Amino acid sequence: MNPRRAALLAAVLLAGSCRPRKSAPGPAYAPPPGKRAFSLSIDAAQTRFLKAGDCVQVVLLMAVTRPDGSGDARSEVLAPAAEVLRVDRGWARDAGLVQLALTPEEAQYAALAADREDRLLLDALPAPPAPRPLPEPRAPALKAGRVGVAVLVYGDQQEFLTPGDRVDVIATRESPRAEEKSGLTALTLFQGVTVLGAAPPEGDSEWAAVQLMLTPEQARVLGRSVSAEDNLSLPVRAPGDEATRAVEPATMRRRFGTGAEHSAPKT
Repeated sequence: MNPRRAALLAAVLLAGSCRPRKSAPGPAYAPPPGKRAFSLSIDAAQTRFLKAGDCVQVVLLMAVTRPDGSGDARSEVLAPAAEVLRVDRGWARDAGLVQLALTPEEAQYAALAADREDRLLLDALPAPPAPRPLPEPRAPALKAGRVGVAVLVYGDQQEFLTPGDRVDVIATRESPRAEEKSGLTALTLFQGVTVLGAAPPEGDSEWAAVQLMLTPEQARVLGRSVSAEDNLSLPVRAPGDEATRAVEPATMRRRFGTGAEHSAPKT
């Protein structure tokens, strides 16, 4: 089972038990300007030896088909150097939660890999950069001319969010003409929107709720995305980072070629 989905299921099962769903918070750092804090549930071995402040290479494992029709696997570097901003090793049974500093493009590919159920490896690198302290969050207020829109997201996208965070909104969606996972695309809908509220899953639900402050036009765009059943990822921006730029939509074929159409085996 995909670590992300396994973690979500385990978190739901633990919600009604004597063990609290959320573990004690550890150190947390802010991403550098120009990067995003992307949260990712991953198999427990990948977070077992990590701590906030480390640096890792993010490696993507994918299945490929040989000319003779037999299967094989190959690895590609998704992010050559990503700072570890937070780690929760006990987030769920057999899965941890890690927050990585990624470029906007890398964040799109990480969202794509999560939805494709690809396997990711976090290889430790030497000489991690000096971490930046995480500032105290400021309570947000809904501004005139804006609306507060609530959406459902996977629990790993809500766990580290705090009202007042500013996030990009990445949607992953399937092309109507695609077969299986080959047509998944990740695209950045908005950049730098404010989180008004964040609530964990309740009862036996696997979904968390996040309320975003949007313009009416952004709300219409997000409504179409929700109606299309896109999955949403919410990477957090660096404090004070107001810069925006065009981010080309991501497909595995575009970056890694036709051999990247299929997800990796879970072995």
